[in-house]
Amino acid sequence: MHDFDWSKVDAMTDAQIIEAAKSDPDSSLPTEKELAEFDLVIPAKARREKKHGKPPKEAAE
Repeated sequence: MHDFDWSKVDAMTDAQIIEAAKSDPDSSLPTEKELAEFDLVIPAKARREKKHGKPPKEAAE
């Protein structure tokens, strides 16, 4: 596994990240129509933790 320097990504604006994704031939950004078809799924562990009053954990890096 390779380490990744997230500081470069952290220094980018949302607009810069979106433009970088659009210019990447391996990237596929969903359309508004596709996004509307997605269902939000909250993992069972997060639902249990919320039910028991535990604060949410940060996303894994």
